[in-house]
Amino acid sequence: MAILAAVDGERTSNSVVTVGHDLAEAYGDTLVVLHVMAQDHFDAVRKRTTEDRTKLATGDAGLPFIQYGAGSDTDGYFLDQAVEDAASVAADVVEGAIEHARNVETVGRVGDVTTEVVDEAVERNARYVVVGGRKRSPAGKALFGSTTQSVLLTADRPVVTVMHDR
Repeated sequence: MAILAAVDGERTSNSVVTVGHDLAEAYGDTLVVLHVMAQDHFDAVRKRTTEDRTKLATGDAGLPFIQYGAGSDTDGYFLDQAVEDAASVAADVVEGAIEHARNVETVGRVGDVTTEVVDEAVERNARYVVVGGRKRSPAGKALFGSTTQSVLLTADRPVVTVMHDR
């Protein structure tokens, strides 16, 4: 089995990884740290990369080309690169949260965050899903929704929520 810690790459993700690591150690499970790049973010980066490449090709390179992912500067930005970038975010969070990480895997995915977290939990047969949550007023919750709330309502296994103020 595994413990799945879903991180957003923010500073508060460290506590999610720490709690996930503690659970994994207690149960002798692997800790899987997942970062999901939202589909709209992937689409925006891909569009910008394409536009920048077009400017270079037409000689209108007022802005320097920004290379995303592992491809060359003429490749564009593709799904496999986005998955690698998302996994890199997860790895950065692990590095900042726990000193000697044993039995830790980092994973990146692209898509709807809630769907991807729940799918990864099912695929890994996760014992627990650990997510971060923000303390918000009832009106804030109603107006803005919450990925954490969606995971809580959708997951078919226990979800541990690590609350923080921001």
